[in-house]
Order: sequence, then C-alpha cells, then structure tokens
Amino acid sequence: MRTALLLLLALAAPVLSGTAQATDVWKWVDEKGTTHYSDQPVAGATKIEVRTGNVVETSGSFSSPAANSTAQQPPAVTNYRNFEIWRPEPDQTFSNTAGQINVEIRIEPEVQPLHQLSLYLDGKLVTGFPRNALSYSLSDVPRGAHQVTAAVADQNGKTIQETKAVVFHVRQESIANPPTGPGVRPPPPKPTPHRAANKMPTQQPSYNALNGSAHAVIDPATNMPVVKKPAPKPGKP
Repeated sequence: MRTALLLLLALAAPVLSGTAQATDVWKWVDEKGTTHYSDQPVAGATKIEVRTGNVVETSGSFSSPAANSTAQQPPAVTNYRNFEIWRPEPDQTFSNTAGQINVEIRIEPEVQPLHQLSLYLDGKLVTGFPRNALSYSLSDVPRGAHQVTAAVADQNGKTIQETKAVVFHVRQESIANPPTGPGVRPPPPKPTPHRAANKMPTQQPSYNALNGSAHAVIDPATNMPVVKKPAPKPGKP
C-alpha cells in the first residue's frame, strides 16, 4: 500500500506548480487484492481526479459535526405568541355539569423541550395530566366563581410567561340552593287544596238566617220561632 501511495505522488509530481491543476489517475485491484495506480487507463480501472498545487479550489467549506448540530438547533424561545386560554370563555357559566370543566390552551410556537407549561385553578397547580398538556378535563369543581391561568417556566422553575386569568362560574341545581337567573324558568305554582264538599258545618244556621225573618223570636231550645197563643175571648175561662 505504501508503494501505491508513492506511485500516486509520483504521478502528481509533474504538475506541482503555483497553479492548481487536475490529473487523471486510474485505480484498480488485481486478483491478488493488490491496489494499483496508473496515469493510463486499464481495463476494469476506476478514474480518480487528483488535484495538486498550492491552491485548491472547493465549492464548499469544511465544518465539524458539532458545529453542524449546533447550527441546526432552533434558537431558544423566550417570548411565546398567542399564549392564552381560549376555553372556557371569560365569564362563561356552567350549569348542572356536576363540576366537569374543559380547559383548552393555545400557544405558538410549541413549548420548548427545556420549558414546562402548567395550569393553575384558583392559584393552585393542576396535576395528574401529561407534561405540557394543552387540554384539561377538570372534575368536581365546586359551585361559585373560579379562575384559571397558564404559565411557562424555564429549566430552573422560573416563570417566563403567563396568560391572562379567565374567570368562569359553576352553578349546580339543588333543593337548598336552586338556580336563579334570566335563563331559568320559574317553578310552577303550588296547587290549591280543595275543600271537601260533604264536610259537616260546625254550627246550624238560625231560623232567621234560613227564612230571612229578622224580627221573629226564636226559642233557643228548639231553634224555632215562638208561637204566641191567642188571647182568650171575654167571658170564657
């Protein structure tokens, strides 16, 4: 192999000058596995272009693999655009959902590998969801007003960006606290109890009330008017 290299240099020696030139060299391997070089074409040989001289013209520049990998990495994002909570809507009301609330987050560009996106409900971290999730299904949210916010932190846990808080309301119908508002129908009126038609009166009407006589004398024992006996005629006992 050393002899082959010396031969290659010897073939290129005549053209060594101040100007770069190209020399055609033919390479082949014989049946014994020995590699040969020649300036004349040989059957089965491969043509190689050798450029010699003190000036070498190239179409590109050399760079190390580490430099290429660094150049291909996108620049670190320190300011996300369109970072917001778009569901629920501000002041949205959820009625009779048993506390089930869906939260959707929009962020552009996507969360960087070294960043952490988190969701907060009423200032408390929401857990139990995949890392950097953009969709959340909250459960058992009590009735009342609540707010949700999202934040992005760096690898050190420092918050670098936060969304605007979104306030929503949860209403749940119950006997003790029924729902109210313009969208709720009023309850039906309570039925009026009917009096029994065969109920006996506690006091009997008087004779005067039944007959319209206001001057008759009523016997309280019989509830009947007192009948006056006619005066006896003179001369009869």
